[in-house]
Amino acid sequence: MFRQAKPVWLQDLENEKNLFVAFTAKTGSLKGTELHLSAAMFYRLFVNGKFAAFGPARTAKGYARVDILPLEAFDNGGENALRIEVAGYHCRSLSTCLQSSFLCAELRRGTDVIAFTGRDFTGAVMTEKEQRAERYSIQRHFGEIWDFTKGADASAAPTVVTDAAPVWLARVAPYPHYEDILLQKISCRGTFAYNGELPCKEQKYSWKTVPEYWGRFEESEIPYKPCRWIQQQEQHITQKGGSLPLTLRAGEYALLDFSRIECGFLQLTAETVGRTDLVIGYSEYCENDTFSFTRINCHNVIEYLLPAGEHALQSFEPYTMRFAIVMVKEGALTLSSFGVKTFERDMTGARIPTFEDPVHESIYRAALRTFAHNAVDLYSDCPSRERAGWLCDSYFTGTAEYHFFGKVPVEDAFLENYRHCNDPRLPEGMLAMCYPSDIKIEDNGMGYHIPQWCMWYVLEVEEYLTRRNQAVDPALFRPTVEGILRYFAKFENSDGLLEDLPSWNFVEWSDANSWTQNVNYPTNFLYAAVLLAAHRLYGNEEWEKKARHIRAKTAELSFDGELFTDNAERDGDGVLHNTGNTSEAGQYYAILFGDIDPDAPQYAALRRHVLTGFKGVAESGRRFVPVNAFIGLYLRLKTLLKLELYQLILDEVGDFFGGMAEKTGTLWEYRQMKGSFDHGFASYAAYAMCVALEHI
Repeated sequence: MFRQAKPVWLQDLENEKNLFVAFTAKTGSLKGTELHLSAAMFYRLFVNGKFAAFGPARTAKGYARVDILPLEAFDNGGENALRIEVAGYHCRSLSTCLQSSFLCAELRRGTDVIAFTGRDFTGAVMTEKEQRAERYSIQRHFGEIWDFTKGADASAAPTVVTDAAPVWLARVAPYPHYEDILLQKISCRGTFAYNGELPCKEQKYSWKTVPEYWGRFEESEIPYKPCRWIQQQEQHITQKGGSLPLTLRAGEYALLDFSRIECGFLQLTAETVGRTDLVIGYSEYCENDTFSFTRINCHNVIEYLLPAGEHALQSFEPYTMRFAIVMVKEGALTLSSFGVKTFERDMTGARIPTFEDPVHESIYRAALRTFAHNAVDLYSDCPSRERAGWLCDSYFTGTAEYHFFGKVPVEDAFLENYRHCNDPRLPEGMLAMCYPSDIKIEDNGMGYHIPQWCMWYVLEVEEYLTRRNQAVDPALFRPTVEGILRYFAKFENSDGLLEDLPSWNFVEWSDANSWTQNVNYPTNFLYAAVLLAAHRLYGNEEWEKKARHIRAKTAELSFDGELFTDNAERDGDGVLHNTGNTSEAGQYYAILFGDIDPDAPQYAALRRHVLTGFKGVAESGRRFVPVNAFIGLYLRLKTLLKLELYQLILDEVGDFFGGMAEKTGTLWEYRQMKGSFDHGFASYAAYAMCVALEHI
């Protein structure tokens, strides 16, 4: 991958938390040149002061993907300046793997190496980036606080070759699409003042606090806490509407609206007349011209301390927002421009059908944008709180990618990452529930994982190998598939069913998830499907035999004459008894994976319930729970596709997603206005709609 470059960092600082380092080099002409580079965790590249790229694509621990960037378009005809800023986070997260910081880069013209790390690049700590900051989220890294009043550290520090070079991998996913989305108008402006009576969200993270294990600074070490500050500033509107540029003084703010969710690097230009403290908050949705954070556990705020002068600012990391508030905490500024530089999948060439129904068209467009935001270097759940590559989510997102493009380069990269997943803290044979990521350690010392997500991995692998990329050798996936099946075989009971799977069992986000012990029937239906998928891939007859037994036994034990129950528990004598707990999601597991015929007489009541959306079942006295959005709604869509109920699909997709598309131009994590309003798996709705339309 590299001819002469070596991975380097500042001496003795490669394991420092949240240390940003700028590496610079001067070169001659850039005509015909390419920059090959990789870094941990992330880099952003400037050529002659112009933003050029952000990367690299993420991958497994011990590996690093290499970007290859043509630079001729940036050539100024004489001497050229390269500046590569690297975020050395060195903390655990669910979106990257903990590793020592490094940069490896070389500039080539053909086979000639013009400049490379280890010889031509000098490094300096970016002292303007506040190191001791709060975590943005546990799933990601640290928030951004920039103090340009103290200026950049111009003194170069010695760079050294790092001890452990990663295994280099090519970038597989397409390069990101960058586009400047600049606003000309504001929604309103006003004044703000501290009000200690305003609520300040106590749970700032998805986990109540950030354990030291994940990497943090002590509260007493952190000088700026803008997320807390902004929540207790009472807003008073003084003007509706307005245009840029505009002048804001201390205690004044402007609220801006992109009209739909955008994902990328927040950017602005402004002139300050003196020292100015600027706080920018951003949110996926606000109401009544009042800024507020959506109900999502991350710190959507950036603070800039600026000296007098002109400033062109761009956030280091990509964020997600429809609304933003610009608040002058101290000083004054004239805001000339405000916007986002997009960071998303290039959707050129994506399939875009014609719709007669404007609601369906708006949902499809929202699905396209949701996919673009969540398929940059891998499949992510959301581009805000996590940017994490979850299994099961990926099963649905992979279907969407193939629908849009007829090829799956992002899934190629996503699954390659999982093939390289080898964390000794996980039980033997298990894969991480999301990856690249770090592992939460349970009390027994083993890695936290979701057994069912590895089952969805096998189902995704089969579809990937047999439908979406038949050029890939199935043998590449055999070790992970066999490892998963060996793991599950240890939990088969005397009936052959899985019982008491450890760690976090996940059926779906409803009370069905509290019914996973001792024997969970939806999980066993899924397990049978996994064994059959593995058999179809690799021809092991024992897997097929076991699958057919598990499928039949699960159907026999769980069906009560009307619906399929969710679980059985052992009494004091060790005898299993059905609990009577019944979930809507459980019915879809049975129909999809249980080899039942919903048209058969014994399932007449079940079919009626499917057609009516299970209305009235809860009132019948059963212990019954309806589906939540994930994964229950998507299991329902798959079920309706299987049953060829195409008009019902179109009706329900319109009802469920129409309001989302209208409010944010994206599709959400939940039906309710909470969590992420831009969630990757939801792009599956586009596929379901198109299949339905093709059959009507």
